[in-house]
This record gives sequence, structure tokens and C-alpha cells, in this order.
Amino acid sequence: TALRRMASRTPAPSLNRSMTLITNAMRVSGDISPVLRIAANETQSARRLRRERRQEMITYLLVIYLSFFVFLGIIVALTVSFIPAIEEASSASVLNSDSISVGIFSGLRDVQTEGYRLIFFHISVVQAVCSGLVAGQLGEGSVYDGLKHALVLLVVAYVLFTFL
Repeated sequence: TALRRMASRTPAPSLNRSMTLITNAMRVSGDISPVLRIAANETQSARRLRRERRQEMITYLLVIYLSFFVFLGIIVALTVSFIPAIEEASSASVLNSDSISVGIFSGLRDVQTEGYRLIFFHISVVQAVCSGLVAGQLGEGSVYDGLKHALVLLVVAYVLFTFL
């Protein structure tokens, strides 16, 4: 009775399984030492499998974080060098509007750098949240645990765009 009450008070599923196994073994026979060995081996195996799973999932977490940082690097490269170059080219084409322009930048009239920066920020926020939730699902087995990863990635994106 004491073992059943302890199992009902503790929220650990492995303890509940072990206590159920032990109480059933006590009910069937008086010798519970083989059952205790089996329960101990099962618990050790479960812990070892959890540890191995966690080690395997760290690789996936690193890939997710690395891909997010590569994504931010591409956004920074676009914001710092590519968009201003297009803006300069479009302003040069506007200055030479009396001549006929058929170049690659002939369709550009007004490039809004701040608009692109805002779009890139919103894309980074979506990427951070989605990557964080996936990282939580892969790493800890729950999307709810991914909120901490999403928060970390959101802070990184916000800090980057603050200084950009």
C-alpha cells in the first residue's frame, strides 16, 4: 500500500512503472530481487538512451543555430553592401534621366533602404521563432521547450538590427 501511494504522489513516470512492477511481483511471489534487478536494468537503459538521444540532438541544434547565423550574415551583407549599391545606381540613373537608359538598373527609380531593412527584420523574426521552435522539438522533444531557443534567436536578431 505504501509503494502504491508513493507512486501516486510522485509525478515521475519511471517511478510509477517501477512501483507497479514491484507491487505486482510482491503480490505474485515473495521473491522480488529478480524484479528489482530487471527494474534497475530498465531504468539504466532508459537513462542511457536519453543521454545518447541528447548527444545526437546537439548536432541538430548546432545546425539550426548555424543556419540562422548564416541567414543573418546574408541579411547583413544585403543590407550593408547590396541595397546601398542599388540605391546609388538608381540615383545615378535618375541623374542621367535625359539619356536613354537600357542597363540593368533602368527599371529602378527609388530604392527605399529603410523599407528593405524593415522587411529583413521581420523575416529574421519569423526565422528566429520558427527555428527556435524546431530546435526545441528536436533538442528536448517539445515545441514548448523551443520557446527558450526562439527567445535567444530573437534577442540575437534584435541586437543585430539595432546596431545595423
